[in-house]
Amino acid sequence: MLTSHNRPSRLPLLQIARVQPALIASIAICAGLGVSVSQAQELNAQGWTVLEPSMDTRFVFVSSSSGNDANSGLSPSKAVKTFTRAKELMRDDSADWMLLKRGDVWRESIGTWGFSGRSAQERVVITSYGDSAERPSIIITTGNGITGKSGVDVSNVAITGIKLIGDRPDHTTATGILWLSTGANFLVEDCYIDGFKDNVVCQPVNGAFQDFALRRSVIVDSWSTDGHSQGLYVSGTTGVRIEENMFDHNGWSETIEGANPTQFNQNIYLQKGVLGTEFHGNITSYASGAGIQMRSGGNASHNLVFANPLGIRFGYNTLNWPEEFASGSVESNVVLGGRLSDPAMTGSGTGMWIERVNNTSVKNNLVLDFVEGSVVWAYTLNGYAGDVDFRGNVAYNWVSSSGSGRAVKTSAVIEGLVQFDNNRWHMPETNMIIEIRHFDGMEFSSNDMFGFDSTRDVFMVEGSAINFGEWIDRENVVGDEVDSSPFLDASRNLDAYARSLGLSDSDGFLRAARDQTRTNWDMRLTGRAAADWISDGYIMQE
Repeated sequence: MLTSHNRPSRLPLLQIARVQPALIASIAICAGLGVSVSQAQELNAQGWTVLEPSMDTRFVFVSSSSGNDANSGLSPSKAVKTFTRAKELMRDDSADWMLLKRGDVWRESIGTWGFSGRSAQERVVITSYGDSAERPSIIITTGNGITGKSGVDVSNVAITGIKLIGDRPDHTTATGILWLSTGANFLVEDCYIDGFKDNVVCQPVNGAFQDFALRRSVIVDSWSTDGHSQGLYVSGTTGVRIEENMFDHNGWSETIEGANPTQFNQNIYLQKGVLGTEFHGNITSYASGAGIQMRSGGNASHNLVFANPLGIRFGYNTLNWPEEFASGSVESNVVLGGRLSDPAMTGSGTGMWIERVNNTSVKNNLVLDFVEGSVVWAYTLNGYAGDVDFRGNVAYNWVSSSGSGRAVKTSAVIEGLVQFDNNRWHMPETNMIIEIRHFDGMEFSSNDMFGFDSTRDVFMVEGSAINFGEWIDRENVVGDEVDSSPFLDASRNLDAYARSLGLSDSDGFLRAARDQTRTNWDMRLTGRAAADWISDGYIMQE
């Protein structure tokens, strides 16, 4: 049985004179009140966003099981029943909270949301109350779960601790959270969103949005029989923070006829122009297409990327080089092979696809254990590139059964300096370890490689096949070696990590990660913990 080392304890109560202590206790437990705050991130000691009501906050309680719209809604014993009535009691430009009873189920939409908080510190909040371990559930058969009012400034909003389920027997188009508002400061945390065409969308209409955060939520099983489908789609937004979420099996369904996987459906799809992205500690698995697509770049670190046709896509071919390019960092991520939605899909088998980038570091990543697909590239650089630093990365066993595989494949025109330093490429029985179309502007130094016959022509440089001796004779290759020194523990993968936690295998780990909530949170079930544990096995033995 998996036990948590990080279950939240009862928190100190915030003293607000007009709110009863029992009510304060309930709200404090669900929102992390009265705890010491990390000033930079506004997180409590358990890593949850701190949300504090104000002296004039109105608490509006909603219960499908015991509520009545004739009630005042201002206490748990006087809860209203419907979201329509609850919204009538909410106030714009306030610090009001709508609280949904945990364990209750609604079959209605929250609908259009146009209420802004007073400031980033005094938000309007949709959250939960009560003693049940189950989040409040909103089941949607048509329409959207909640829609930010289109083209209108709706700012300083938090949605925490709720479940949105798309139940679409007629295959209707529906979105869990559809944020079409302009403005700033929108937080989604500790939510479970499942089964919509698009589970979460932040796409401001006729304007822009600033500071969208999705944290510690479960975003799974989006699908569509008509049009594209994403777990998360973001456009027109600057300042995106995506942390410690579970993205699984988005963009397709093997049980619904016509909901087939395509290369256009992703677990995470950050459109061109989405800037200032911080993407850390997430799990992204079994996507229809890309596990992570960051068209304008950002910073991605300590993510577990498992069994996706394309692991990480950073940059894109529609960027108008050289005026537009992706930039940032891709560091300490683990990309693992696995059973794919469609191994014949375009790009299937690519670990990291880097394209039209400048001022970018790709460091200390692992691409491990190819299973199936048609491309078999661990790291690929395409289009154009300015200054890019590939350093400390590992490609291990990214080779098909026929020997097809590339640790590195580049077709980019280099207009800066691309450096490959201190990388480790262990590719057993590969028939081609590196393929380079344009070598000018590239430097290779102190890279270790193993798993091939060094007398064979396993390097392809500008159309010419050469062996290792010819490779190291090139003036822009210094100190590369063929070295059979083993890793500390190359058996480390997601199955092994799951077993270290007392779970059955990788599927058991993913099921446990889907069950994460604030009430049972376990840091060992995050992408960061899994990626770091696996990475520790791929240090070279002395």
